[in-house]
Amino acid sequence: MSYLKLIDDKIQSLAESLSSILNIETTVVDENLLRIAGTGDFYYRINETSPENSLFAKVLKSGKPELNIYDRNRAICRQCNNAHTCKERKSMIYPIKVEGDVIGVVCFASFNQTQDEIMLSKKEEYLDMLEHFAESIEKEITGIMMMNKLNMGIAEINGIINSINRGIIIVDKDEKIIHINSKAIKALDINFSSSKIINTRISDIIKKFKIEDTNNKELLGNWEIGDKILKVLYKINYIILDNKNISTLIDFDTLDEIVNRAMTYNNDNVITFENIVGRSKVMMDIIDKAKVAAKSDSTIFLYGASGTGKELFARSIHNASFRKDGPFVAINCATLPENLIESELFGYEKGSFTGASTKGKIGKFEQANNGTLFLDEIADLPLHLQAKLLRVLQEKKIDKIGSSTPTDINVRIISATHKNLEEMVRRNEFREDLYYRLNVIPLYLPSLKEREEDILLLSQYIIKKLCNKMNKPEKYISKELEEKFMSYCWPGNVRELENVLEYAINFSDDDEIGLDDMPEYFLNKLSRDNKINYTDEAFGLGSIDINNLTSLDEMTREYEKKILKKFIDLYGDTTEGKRKVAKRLNMSITTLYRKLNDYQ
Repeated sequence: MSYLKLIDDKIQSLAESLSSILNIETTVVDENLLRIAGTGDFYYRINETSPENSLFAKVLKSGKPELNIYDRNRAICRQCNNAHTCKERKSMIYPIKVEGDVIGVVCFASFNQTQDEIMLSKKEEYLDMLEHFAESIEKEITGIMMMNKLNMGIAEINGIINSINRGIIIVDKDEKIIHINSKAIKALDINFSSSKIINTRISDIIKKFKIEDTNNKELLGNWEIGDKILKVLYKINYIILDNKNISTLIDFDTLDEIVNRAMTYNNDNVITFENIVGRSKVMMDIIDKAKVAAKSDSTIFLYGASGTGKELFARSIHNASFRKDGPFVAINCATLPENLIESELFGYEKGSFTGASTKGKIGKFEQANNGTLFLDEIADLPLHLQAKLLRVLQEKKIDKIGSSTPTDINVRIISATHKNLEEMVRRNEFREDLYYRLNVIPLYLPSLKEREEDILLLSQYIIKKLCNKMNKPEKYISKELEEKFMSYCWPGNVRELENVLEYAINFSDDDEIGLDDMPEYFLNKLSRDNKINYTDEAFGLGSIDINNLTSLDEMTREYEKKILKKFIDLYGDTTEGKRKVAKRLNMSITTLYRKLNDYQ
């Protein structure tokens, strides 16, 4: 029953107290067979659903207690779907009833011989305790219903919203709360048992809150709750319940919760999509596409400006694929000298060349066998190796240096670059056939400026991560700096954001990071960005040497060249940046590319 979920913390606390006193295990299950609370083995199965042919289901249906303390192999246990894995030896189950409806069950259970003996010897006492346990929950729910006027007839709505792992508040046309889930209650730090929440105006809980449709777009908000400020990402949509009046659904997550989820790595530091910080629509769209792409074995091409998280995406894709148990191997094609790239990628046999290891060398392709090979900065791969890579993609074989026998490999390729491969193909700097082999599933990673909604969320994540790493108390950025961060162009994207925050954490004297704590280059660029305008001086008309230009056409071309360069500097030398420039200058993308080629 969803109303049990509203007080799951209180139920869990009570269950733990009883378990400690009685030396047996305790659990509570709602009317949907969802485990609300539990101790011992039950604790690890909280939020799991019990079978519909279990003893719990029987008590929910009959509304009568069930004792299974004499023969654990009775028929009801044998037919339960969990019979082969169940560790319960004996159990007592009692219904929880409110207004005549069974809304859940409470259970005492044994998991060892000592607990068996206790339950047998104190059967009557324990059954009485179990009844009191159920009654205490019934009184709690009844009190909440009286205070908050909860409607048992629409419990299915509460059941749905309580299953969502985000805060959910539903208000009526008068902006009064009619539904709220347990996640929202905890996030807002409300004592639902002793507070009147239902039928209270939303603005009485969240001060100065305005109801307006966000068109399914998440907004960043600073909610004032009591004397505290809660940073949230939220969206508001209008809905119709029971084919009646239009209601408003407020769907939110706290920034702390998002950051904590992103910082949760397993013991092997496996990076997944959960570790990618971003809730903007453009970011969620690309994550959804990447999740779909991960399920196939096609080559993936990640493109976008530097610092947008290409390797983070590559690792997340690998760990969401069927190759996740295989190796993930990354190589940056731009960092190795040209004469070493071939041996690094393909390996060599012993004695293949002067200075070669006497044992030979396994290349990255072999290291990544049955896994994923991430080729970062693929645009910097020399032309002669591009042909060799193309053969690998086509034939699934590699030729080691010094070997006459090809080696079979089974590798998925994910490549990435911040350069424009399309232009490089046109300039014959990158093989067209290889480009199409790599570009089967292209994924554009947006720049930080294209996902402004994520800037402050990323800032909080980076600050928390750096403060933990540097063993410093957690800091926060001032309101003034938040505004500057939102207006700044971030040419270095997330990498630049991390750099300026690391600088600030080192030099800030208190918990608040202000504008004065920022590095000088950031302040200078911020000042220049604020002064950008589209005057003749900004585009350098005064720097055109009219004495050396012989015609008006020549002067016009020179000026046009400066304008294009200025806009490319402003929006970025990427495919997406050029699309923005073309739109800003009211020309087709084809015309823009032609002009840029003419002026090179």
